[in-house]
Amino acid sequence: MADASGSAPVSATESARTLTIIIYLLYLAALVNGLTAIVGVALAYAKREDARGTPYDGHLSNAIEIFWVFLLGMLVAVPLCFVVIGIPLVIGLYIWVIFRTVKGLVRAIDGRPYNY
Repeated sequence: MADASGSAPVSATESARTLTIIIYLLYLAALVNGLTAIVGVALAYAKREDARGTPYDGHLSNAIEIFWVFLLGMLVAVPLCFVVIGIPLVIGLYIWVIFRTVKGLVRAIDGRPYNY
């Protein structure tokens, strides 16, 4: 059935896919600016229920996990930079975030669920 604009309605799965891709792109941007991750995690929490039963449910859980692990990891690693051990921890956190985000983004683009 078409909506008022004459186009077909977007399915819940397609909407969740688009949202998931946007969240992952916000996370990648956050590696530079730091702030867009807050928008990304807020979207993930707000739309998690809408994604239940779709392949993107796990993606939103992954996005939420990425945010909290990175935030808590940085709270520990940054003060440790004063004693040098924090520098490899910060680098490791960035690599972990990039890996999890790119893996999720590729799987979301392909329409596949996020598998841990």
